[in-house]
Amino acid sequence: MYIVFFDFETGGVEEKHPNIQLAAIAVDEQWNELASFEAKIRFNEADADPVALQMNHYDPAIWKEKAEPAAQVVAHFDQFLQTYKSVKMVSKRTGNPYAVARLAGHNAVTFDMPRLKRMYGERFLPAHPVPLCTYQLCLWYFQGKDKQPQDLRLPTLAKWFGIPHDAHDALADVRASMMVARAILQPKAPPKSS
Repeated sequence: MYIVFFDFETGGVEEKHPNIQLAAIAVDEQWNELASFEAKIRFNEADADPVALQMNHYDPAIWKEKAEPAAQVVAHFDQFLQTYKSVKMVSKRTGNPYAVARLAGHNAVTFDMPRLKRMYGERFLPAHPVPLCTYQLCLWYFQGKDKQPQDLRLPTLAKWFGIPHDAHDALADVRASMMVARAILQPKAPPKSS
């Protein structure tokens, strides 16, 4: 069983704001990082909140050189997911079996997955429609505990669990969300990241 942790960095938190970066890491059942994915997404700077761009390490020169159109990023992400399709499904239409990837992330249910679905548009997303969410996991984990962090933001949780974290870079956020999940689900696991 594989899990693909993923994260978007965006030009603001509203639905109208563009996606600017997508990253993912695939891990196995022992939390070993198997592979990573990172892409900068071409966008119209006028559609973004300048404060969000600054917070998310946006550098126009880097995006000019490395950013790809959203459709191209989708194609590359699709290829990345192919290796990690481990959730067995059955087609309602044909009854045929197939497999999809299991996605996970912090706030993945309410923020990242809706954005990913919009980016895919009509194209088939080879992932289970409901991602695992470290935010939801933390809600359960800290429920009723006397000691708990001041909030459930990813930087706060990383600090709580002693995880090094450079906030607001998609690849760093992906690794931090994986480590938060591992800290809760397998607390004695030594850190393994490539």
